[in-house]
Amino acid sequence: MTRFNIAAVFLAFSFVISGCCEPLPPKKPTVPEPPVAEVDTEPEPPPPVDIPFVILPVDKSGSVSFRFVFDTGSSEDPTTRPGITRLTATLMAEGGTTDLTYPELTQALFPMAAEISLHVERDQTVFYGRVHTEMAQRYYSLMRDVLINPRLDQEGLNRVTDKAKTALTLSLRGNNDEELGKAALAWKMYADHPYGPPTLGTEAGLSAITLDDVKAHRTTVFCASRLTVGLSGNIPEDLEERIREDMKDLPGDCEERAQLPEPPEPSGREVLLVDKPSAESTAISIGFPAHVKRGDQDYAALKLVEAYFGQHRTFSGKLQEALRVERGFNYGNYAYVEHFEQEGWSRIPMTNIGRRQQHFSIWIRPVGDQNKHFVLRMAIGELDALVQNGITQEVLDRTRTFMKRYYLTFAQTEQQRLGFAIDDRFYGQDTEYFETLFAALDELTVDRVNVAIKKHLTSEKLFIAMVTRNAENFADAIAADTPSPVTYDSTKSKEITDYDNEMQNMKLNIPRDSITIIPVNKIFE
Repeated sequence: MTRFNIAAVFLAFSFVISGCCEPLPPKKPTVPEPPVAEVDTEPEPPPPVDIPFVILPVDKSGSVSFRFVFDTGSSEDPTTRPGITRLTATLMAEGGTTDLTYPELTQALFPMAAEISLHVERDQTVFYGRVHTEMAQRYYSLMRDVLINPRLDQEGLNRVTDKAKTALTLSLRGNNDEELGKAALAWKMYADHPYGPPTLGTEAGLSAITLDDVKAHRTTVFCASRLTVGLSGNIPEDLEERIREDMKDLPGDCEERAQLPEPPEPSGREVLLVDKPSAESTAISIGFPAHVKRGDQDYAALKLVEAYFGQHRTFSGKLQEALRVERGFNYGNYAYVEHFEQEGWSRIPMTNIGRRQQHFSIWIRPVGDQNKHFVLRMAIGELDALVQNGITQEVLDRTRTFMKRYYLTFAQTEQQRLGFAIDDRFYGQDTEYFETLFAALDELTVDRVNVAIKKHLTSEKLFIAMVTRNAENFADAIAADTPSPVTYDSTKSKEITDYDNEMQNMKLNIPRDSITIIPVNKIFE
């Protein structure tokens, strides 16, 4: 290439570059983007729970009765922690508050002549007390802190756990065969069911419960959405409003309680013998799951049957007449068409022990070891006669009159009336219990009662629990239907001896594989 050509190429290239490429425009200044507003991700607090109140004012009263009833109980104990609901409630009531130790709490209550009591059942837990009207506000302040600001410390947990273990191993298993028999019946009747273990729990369950378990359980079940508050008496003007405001500080909304499974039905007569070598007498409890509750159509009919057949701690019941009055076997023999617990040492039924599922039961108080087989036969025989024969018009009239008078003694105090009113709410009743029951009693006929007996009661499918000695030999005698001649300390009439001679040979038809034996130190282990 010539020098001319090279220069021409260079000039052409320069021309192309300078002519085709415009200079870049000046860069615009960067404007910062406005900050993105932060979104509040915290969930809104749930609306306050509308806690139901049951108020029974009595202006001329000199006291105020309190009942704080939670719809929770031992049926919500985890299977690995039986006893935790009762232990938690006990620690709340007997463990002090954030401001007061337990001794300081008792000292604060002492000048008021008051206490904070509690009772835990399968589906309800109640904290309750009664105090002079002038002390009501001070008393409530202590009750409030027990419920809302309990101390819940390790020292308190150790103390109430030791107390519960003692109640289970020494009191229940060691010294109270009657209650042990009833607890054993529940254990058998509600096998693999939340109602089975006693509210006290088991030894293993109590040993496993930690302070963190208790704190977590309290927030799960003792919360505002499970609470009903009852007040009765000469109530200070602003007390109700004060309680409404304070109870907002409880844990808010509990989880919905789980549906109960159906309890097992006995396949025949199934027996649990608690073998207790030191037992000098035998406690007998018999029962089966029932499907009638307050408010159901047949409730009044069955309640009348209960009063006729085995009214608690009276001599009017057929069982009591046959077993104690005529034969002197023991102290008492009673029957119940719903769960029953006695209030203290009285004859009065305890309130706020409501259950979502009920059972029929017979309680035979301890009998002499020599007559236990005969008394078992006779109790079942009397139940069978009731199922087969029903009642008469005379029995209906007499029992109805008795109930409409005697049952009024169940609600003599403000605390008792308040408890029944709260029970009405638990069972969904719009009218007062006794008013509802007495009105239903007036509508009963013999046919209607006897139909209810046939429909709901049985003598063939029973769970039976007995606390006794020599359990192996007794089991063999039951299975073999060995005759059980009766022993008396006095001469009996021909009518009684003729009946006994027939009853001692009554076939129970209980095969040996339907009889379970458990050593007393192993039950509730």
